[in-house]
Amino acid sequence: MKEKDISFEDKLWKAADKLRKKVEVHEYKYVVLGLIFLRYLSFAFEEKKKEILEKNAKDYPEELKFHVSEDMDLYLANGTLYVPEPARWDYIKKHANQPNIGEILDKAVEILENTHPRQLKDVIPKVYTKINLDPHDLAYLIDLFSSIDFGDDHRGKDIFGRIYEYFLGKFTEAEGKKGGEFYTPRCLTRLIVEVLDVKEGRIFDPACGSGGFFVSALEKLEREEIDLFKLSIYGQESKEFVWKMCKMNLAIRGAEGDIRWGDSYHDDKFFDLRADYVVSNPPFNDSGWGADRAKNDPRFKYGIPPDNNANFAWIQHYIFHLAPNGKAGFVMANGALSVGGIEGEIRRRIIEDDLVYGIIVTPPKMFYTVSLPASLWFLRKSKPEYMKSKVLFVYAKNMFKPISRRQVVFTDEHIAKIVEKFRMFERGESEEKINEVGFAKVATIEEIAKNGYVLTPGRYVGIKLEEDETPFEEKMKIYSKELLELLEEEKELMKKVKEVFKALGWEV
Repeated sequence: MKEKDISFEDKLWKAADKLRKKVEVHEYKYVVLGLIFLRYLSFAFEEKKKEILEKNAKDYPEELKFHVSEDMDLYLANGTLYVPEPARWDYIKKHANQPNIGEILDKAVEILENTHPRQLKDVIPKVYTKINLDPHDLAYLIDLFSSIDFGDDHRGKDIFGRIYEYFLGKFTEAEGKKGGEFYTPRCLTRLIVEVLDVKEGRIFDPACGSGGFFVSALEKLEREEIDLFKLSIYGQESKEFVWKMCKMNLAIRGAEGDIRWGDSYHDDKFFDLRADYVVSNPPFNDSGWGADRAKNDPRFKYGIPPDNNANFAWIQHYIFHLAPNGKAGFVMANGALSVGGIEGEIRRRIIEDDLVYGIIVTPPKMFYTVSLPASLWFLRKSKPEYMKSKVLFVYAKNMFKPISRRQVVFTDEHIAKIVEKFRMFERGESEEKINEVGFAKVATIEEIAKNGYVLTPGRYVGIKLEEDETPFEEKMKIYSKELLELLEEEKELMKKVKEVFKALGWEV
């Protein structure tokens, strides 16, 4: 994405944000994001309509072309949702200055739900007549979002996703929460999907956010001309609002999936699912995840992680949901590579079970709304003989392209270079060919054990050993949580000591 696109998103946000003080944030986000969705849905429909008319120009007389362009089955067969006339953006824009524009918008949503119940039922909130927003304000927003230039169909999907990401982050910040948990940068979802070589089968994301991994998987299948229906999509999301976003994201691509709303920690909606591909970007270092409720949970066979950090709860959740020949690829906070204590012991057990086959360390500033650095983990339940007891490490910290002062990305060339290292590893090529000082190295579990089961790529690829790759901010969060827990323990112990002295007749 170019700098001007980012500026455009910011400009769009500032213009839309002018009305936020008139409505509660939790209501206003539905108004704004619903309008952007309606705008894009119409754009995708009109683009497909042009394509259908051009494709069939010679086959039908002029008087039949209209009927062909309104054939709903043609759109669905081409992965696009058909949009009836009263739900089209041109119709909405034409009636934007009507005093009943709220009713017109809610009616448009209802029509879309009835036309595509499987994809859209209860997904787009009907809030336009309920909210305390003047019709003139709705007209202002409609005019504002009419200015979005989606370009062609392919670029349009990308711009739509990034506008959504930006607005989601801003609304989440406005509600006092962390942004960026529901959207994974496109270059990372694509890299993970390419490394896993997703094709047909079952793909599962238990922290699916707005569905970025599913979109990248579907795009890969399209590029390789594989029938999209050969990939079964399963996802779970804990935030109702973001769950709806994921459903919308699939809907605009004409795809369907079993996406459920619920907390993956203690309400696993897919307990019996064993997937061919598990992909995910969970909340980093999530605290208070409910370790006290995990005692007899079969998912945590390698150990129960501390309540102040759910990283290894997620990792074990992914392992639990892998099919016998399944593979997992996920984003993880860098601290999980080297943390000690019970988490370090869990990591050791996972490594000893020969589940890890790849680790990539990425540059900081990969996420648009947060700047935390991250690593990418790759696991597989069953390794071929020549990959057993080995892990491929890739140091990609210095491989990036800045697209703004606060964001960097992997280019297509970067992705291709990383993926090729994994392909060489999977083909059983010699380590001499794979190993590249400062970039890639195949290490044995024996070598990893000598390094204390630390998975930091810099230790293996020939980079000068860094004392600790965990970011200062991340370390301070962990230390602060540990200190608070110790202070709480001290308070409880002092209370018990006083009770003992009191029982002995001494006042303390």
